[in-house]
Parts: sequence; structure tokens; C-alpha cells
Amino acid sequence: MSPLSIELRDLLEGRPSPLELDEAAVQIARIHRPEADLHAVRATLDAWAEAIAAALPPAAGGMQYLSVAHRYLFGAVGLRGDRDNYFAPENSCLDLVIARRRGLPITLSVIYLEVARRLLRPVYGAALPGHFLCRYNDGLVNVLVDVFHEGRLLLPAEAAAMVAAATGEQLTPDAPEFGPASPQLIAVRMLRNLRNSYIQQRDAARLAALDALIANQS
Repeated sequence: MSPLSIELRDLLEGRPSPLELDEAAVQIARIHRPEADLHAVRATLDAWAEAIAAALPPAAGGMQYLSVAHRYLFGAVGLRGDRDNYFAPENSCLDLVIARRRGLPITLSVIYLEVARRLLRPVYGAALPGHFLCRYNDGLVNVLVDVFHEGRLLLPAEAAAMVAAATGEQLTPDAPEFGPASPQLIAVRMLRNLRNSYIQQRDAARLAALDALIANQS
């Protein structure tokens, strides 16, 4: 495994970093597969954003954006959660998630967040216990988006009930877990997911290499 870049180390440790979320995610993917291509990832995200923009009416409001974006991303593109092989390391690699249209909640959310950023839409991450959502909030429309489940829309109370059922943790609708999740938090969680995939796959060699990489960050 290649050493972490200075920029990624800074992001993971909470220092100022120039990395956008798409580049940070690709750098994390390169831990598992050094050939992950940032230019190809960005070209695809650009193309998806352009397709959504072309389908939006002028001055489209929040619900119009969500309707068009979801019809494209979860319909035409076919993004969805990988329920069959959830713990596969490939689900933590942004380039492969884009290629396969399958992934973890947080990796799919990076796609959703980066497309929205390109379109100047007010979307941010919500790092809930055991799950990761996106949140659209323009002051008029304020909903959570479950990208793993084909973009279903949730109110905070519904998401809190989902978390309680899955983990037993009780969240109030105004809990800080409902966002915005910082780029640092997202990057750290992605790295932990990759590590957990090695544990689940019993890949001792990759796990040891990743732990050594993390230990040598500073």
C-alpha cells in the first residue's frame, strides 16, 4: 500500500486540506486499488450533473430538483446499495461504485453530494449511527435522502426511528448526527469502512498493511 498523501492525512486529522470530497474518496480507494482514476471519476460525475441540469426547468425548486435528480441517478443510472455483498472492499472504492452502480451508503452518498455540489444544490451528509444519509435543505425543502435505498425520502423523525430499530440508539430530530457531516468525518468513516471490510473478509494481510499505514500517518 502506498503512503497516504499529505493532503489526505491533513483531512483525516482535521487540519486544513485542499481536497474535495471526490478526490479524498479516490485517494482512499487507492489504498485498496492504486489504479483508481480520479480523472475518470470526475468526468463521470460531471456528466451525471450535466444530464440532471439539462433536464431541470429554469429556476427549479427543491422538490423539482429531487424528482429530476432521483429519476436520473436511481433510475437511468441505477445507483443502489449492495445488499448482496455489503462488506466487499470494492464498495468502499468510489471508482468501482461508479462503475458497478452499487456500494455502501457513504460511498453512494459521496456520489450524491458531489453531483449536488456541481449543481450548487444545498446537500450535505448526515452521519447517523450505523447508516449514512444525505440531507437536502434549501430553507423550504428539508428532507433526508437514503441513497442506499434508491433515494427514498425521510423526515428526521422517521430516520431517528430507523436508527433506534437498527441500533437501539435514541436520536432527537435536531441531533448533531443529522448533519452537516464534515469532510473529515466522512473521510474517516470511509477509511474505517474499508478497514472493516478487510476484517469481515478475513483478509489479514491487507488489514495489517492498512493498520501499519494508519499508524505511520504522523
